[in-house]
Amino acid sequence: MKKEILKVFFKPLTIANRMIKKDENLIFFYSNLGFRDNVKAFYDYLIRKKYNEKYKIVVSINDVEKFVDHAPENVIFVGNKQGISYFMKAKYAFYCFGKYPIKPAKSQIVVNLWHGTPLKKIGNLEKGLEKKDYNFFTYVVASSPLYQPIMAKIFGCKEEQVIITGNPRNDELFQEDNANDNPFWEKGEKVILWLPTYREYKEDFIVSLLNRENLEPLNKKLKTAHCKLIIKLHPLQDVSIISEAYSNIDFLVQTNLDVEGVSVYTLLKDADALITDYSSVYFDYMMLNRPIAFTVEDIEEYRKEREDLEQFITDVAQKKDIYAAQRQQVNRIMNSFSDGNSCRRLEERVFGGHEK
Repeated sequence: MKKEILKVFFKPLTIANRMIKKDENLIFFYSNLGFRDNVKAFYDYLIRKKYNEKYKIVVSINDVEKFVDHAPENVIFVGNKQGISYFMKAKYAFYCFGKYPIKPAKSQIVVNLWHGTPLKKIGNLEKGLEKKDYNFFTYVVASSPLYQPIMAKIFGCKEEQVIITGNPRNDELFQEDNANDNPFWEKGEKVILWLPTYREYKEDFIVSLLNRENLEPLNKKLKTAHCKLIIKLHPLQDVSIISEAYSNIDFLVQTNLDVEGVSVYTLLKDADALITDYSSVYFDYMMLNRPIAFTVEDIEEYRKEREDLEQFITDVAQKKDIYAAQRQQVNRIMNSFSDGNSCRRLEERVFGGHEK
């Protein structure tokens, strides 16, 4: 019911947006699930390039209280209700999580940065949503030509609206190491990063997995192999499931990262190997050509295949990587660029690449 009311509210705003004169020097960012991921990565890039010296930058986010008192010069942070008026004035707008369902004016450039390379059916490919309108942008980014027609079908847009720039967040994977980059483990430690994804139907699996029965033998194996396992829970997962402490297993939640001012991509950059459950993050991690293991989605199957996970830990500890060549081959298909320049390509497409 709430969504239907919002549709009625936003529909006339599309008409109004066409009529409002755009401020050529206003850049707008939006997120309704924290200021992070692609939208934060591209914002950080523009700040490093000193765009805020020429442009006014407005960031509309749901966690505005974390940033409002620390804004750089010529940057303001607002809540998402207040952000509507700025969006309608902005020449340039970028979003990642959520959006204003307002069609861009012809004089606007609105970029859907999305948040990864889709693996499952979403958008118009999802059953029952084939006719839903998701096209509220000028461009949507993708990682390779393979995904150009797929993204067009997902969002119900033309293929020419899908631009192959790569994901801005992935540029962090290629940044030079900094001794202060990662506060969660010691330099030189052999670290495996586990990123369980969030799906409501999988919560029981995650809860069942993260208990003493399963983690004690895993911790013992990690200790023998001189490895540390970092389990970063999804922002929507219930942190109350963490109840035990282990010598070689650490748990992180988004708050831990926020306090230290680092992103998940800092963790990925520094980790020696990744465990995931068929999240699109493995396409990102492929760029580094390091070992990747996939967990199953059923706790009983996990128990049967625990030996495979233990063997993976041993292989990582011994720097044994039998799938390196295959990963490189898949990476060339999934990621046209593995160079840390996705933000620059996006900048050139949107702003013409002019130095500010």
